[in-house]
Amino acid sequence: MLKNTQRLLRKILHFLHQCIERFWVHPLEVKIIPRLESGRETPFRISALKFASWLANLGRLIILNFRVKVVRWIGSDWSVTYIGDGTSIEYLSTILFSDPPRVEELPRIYFWQIPALVRRFSGGGDLVLCELNEILKWSPKILKINFVTPPWIKQVLESIDRPIEDLLASMNRSTRRHINRLEKQRFTYSLTQKKEDFDFFYYRIYLPTIKLRHEGQGMIINDYESIQKDFMSGGLGLIKDGHEDPICGGLFCLDGDTFTAQLGGVLDGEAALVKKRVNLALFWYELNLARTLGAQKYDFGSTRAQISNGAFEYKRQMGTCVYPHKFVYTQWNFYAQRLTGKLREHLNKLGLITRQDGKFYRIILDGSTENLRSKEIQEECCFASKCGLEGLILLSDQGDKQVVS
Repeated sequence: MLKNTQRLLRKILHFLHQCIERFWVHPLEVKIIPRLESGRETPFRISALKFASWLANLGRLIILNFRVKVVRWIGSDWSVTYIGDGTSIEYLSTILFSDPPRVEELPRIYFWQIPALVRRFSGGGDLVLCELNEILKWSPKILKINFVTPPWIKQVLESIDRPIEDLLASMNRSTRRHINRLEKQRFTYSLTQKKEDFDFFYYRIYLPTIKLRHEGQGMIINDYESIQKDFMSGGLGLIKDGHEDPICGGLFCLDGDTFTAQLGGVLDGEAALVKKRVNLALFWYELNLARTLGAQKYDFGSTRAQISNGAFEYKRQMGTCVYPHKFVYTQWNFYAQRLTGKLREHLNKLGLITRQDGKFYRIILDGSTENLRSKEIQEECCFASKCGLEGLILLSDQGDKQVVS
C-alpha cells in the first residue's frame, strides 16, 4: 500500500513538473523574455525583463524540488566537490582532472543546505564548485577564494560593415594568410532550404562532429525537431570542394543587426577536414553574406568561458570581443579556503573568464599578487585584450583582488 502511494505521488509530482516546464518556464524563455529583450530599452521594459527572468528561474528551482546533486571527485593531487543541477557536470570533471577521478555521489541537498556544505568541504581543503541557478546568490566572506565564471559566453565580431581590409587587419596573421589561400582551394558555397540538404547536414555533419569532438564533455545534442525549427527560420550554408557531397555546413539566422552562426560541423567529423580549414571557408563565406544582408555584427555562437578552450582560441583569432550569453541561467561558483600549488597552476592554465561590473576579465590565481612581475602582468593583460577581454583580475590566496586593464 505504501509503495503504491509513493508511486502515485511520484507520478503526480512528475506531471506537475511537466506542467511547470510547458506552461510556465517554456513560454517565458521562448516568447516573453526574447520579446522584452528585442524591444527599445525603457525603465518599464528593463524591470519587466528582470521580473520575467526571475520567474523563469523560480520555475526551474521548483522543477528540481529545491534540491541539487552533490558529487565528490577525488584525484591523485586534489579533490573537488561539485554541488549543482548537473548541467555541466561531465564537462567540469573533464577539464578539472587530466585523468578520470574517483567519484563519490552524496545524497541530494536542499538549496538552503548549500552554505553549510560549502564551508564543510572547503574547510577540509577541497575546491568546491557550485553550479547554481543565478537566482541563488551567496558570497561567503569567511572563504578567501571565491569567484564566478559563466558556463558559456558569446564571441562577436563587431562592425562588420567596415572596409574588408580593416576586418582582415583585426584578425590573426595566420587567419589572414589562410583566408587569402581560400580561392586556390576551389571551395564553393551555397545556400539551401531543401529538406534533403538539412537531413544530410543533421545526420552526416552535425551529429558526427558533436559526438566525435565533444564526447564525454557533457555537450547537449540538440534533437532533430529543434534544429529543424532553426533551419526553417534561418538558413543553411554548405561548403563543397568539387565533390557531390558537402564537406562542411552551418545553420545561421539574422536577428536585427546581428548575424548568428548557430550550429556547424564537418563531414563525418573528420579531423583532416578541420586541418584543411574548411571551417574557416564557411566563416568567410558567411561573413560576406552577413555584410550583404546589412548586418553590423557576426555572432560566432556559444563558447565555453575559458581562453584555453579550442573553440574560444579559434574564434578569438578572428578579432572577436566577449559578450554575455543571454540564455544561460546558471553560474559556476568556485570556493576554497586555500589552494595547493598544483591546483592553482591547473586552474590558471584553464584561463577561466569572470565578469565584473558588466565587463569580462581573465582571472589569475597567483598565490600572492607580488609573485607576478610587472612584465608578466603586462604580457598577460595584452593577451587578454587580444582575446576580447577587458583585462585581468588577480586573486591572491588572502582573497585580495586586483583589476588590471
